[in-house]
Amino acid sequence: MRALIALIFLMPALAFASPAQTMTPQELRFVTANAEFTLFHEMGHLLINELRLPVLGREEDAADQLGFMGLFLIDERQREADFPERMLDIADYWRVEWQRPKRPDEEIREWDSHALDAQRFYNIACLAYGSDPVRLEWMIQATGLPDERAFFCPDEYQQARHAVNWFQEHFRRPPEEPVRHRIQVVYDPPPPSLDDGEELLARVRASGELEKVAEKASTSFPLPRDLTLRLTSCGAPDAWYNRISGELTLCYERIAYFRELAARVPRLHPAASSR
Repeated sequence: MRALIALIFLMPALAFASPAQTMTPQELRFVTANAEFTLFHEMGHLLINELRLPVLGREEDAADQLGFMGLFLIDERQREADFPERMLDIADYWRVEWQRPKRPDEEIREWDSHALDAQRFYNIACLAYGSDPVRLEWMIQATGLPDERAFFCPDEYQQARHAVNWFQEHFRRPPEEPVRHRIQVVYDPPPPSLDDGEELLARVRASGELEKVAEKASTSFPLPRDLTLRLTSCGAPDAWYNRISGELTLCYERIAYFRELAARVPRLHPAASSR
């Protein structure tokens, strides 16, 4: 199981936020947790498509579960003091997206392959609570998770955990099999609109964490071709995996967007919200 988990969840120290910006520790945690989850979600798409994983239901839901479940299954991460808050940070991102006013072109429609923002919020809140319902009972009140859903969350978590375990058991590269294909990391220049873009790029490159993720993926699973993990400017706060080109794209603008949204989460600013 650890081969899967270490693949995409070795990034707790990755510094996505710049010290040039005035950010509280809570805001920094929110930005980092959601930047990690974005990468993990897209890595889920990469694994689903490149390894031809069986998916029942929508691929977007499966990628969410592959990304989010891995965080629960690393014992080292669960022992971190702020681990539950990081899980709540990810759920809160979807709460903010759900509740903020949107232009018509930003709305997720009922026919879309993605779940509605409200559904993703409750799905993630459910997995978080269900991972440890005794210790994390407070999360029901923190998220507003209805009792009718919360009752089944431990079962939902165990079901997702079983699926991740099955994936690792059936798709891990045998130790004796040589590594034939790898994921290359490419850094494009940050956009001029990002004031501290060069500093952000320097910190991410210096951490070496994207390379660790790419290397672990390359050595843990028998990838069918060479692939690319690219940090680039996209003109919009986005991230995606292109199954045709075999390229996973993480956008500078999405990291900047998380920094913007961090200011909108009330629990990250208890003093302001109490006035």
